[in-house]
Amino acid sequence: MEGSRPHTPPKRRGVPWSLILFGALAVYAVLLVILNDEKVPVDFVFFSVDISLLVLILLCLGIGFAGGYLFDRVRARRKRGASAP
Repeated sequence: MEGSRPHTPPKRRGVPWSLILFGALAVYAVLLVILNDEKVPVDFVFFSVDISLLVLILLCLGIGFAGGYLFDRVRARRKRGASAP
């Protein structure tokens, strides 16, 4: 049997972990929206409003992200200014 190649088993496809993770995150996002749809009162300094709990959670995440970003920039600027001769 000249020229014949040895038999190799077909390649097995791995588990699509990225697709599974995306699906799990999608289910989590849908549950987050469904379970946090009630209205809650929020008192700001000069006014108060009734907003969805999900909107309040996203607002707090946004404020926290912006605060962390600004704090990091101020810290980097101070560090840069201290190292300059």
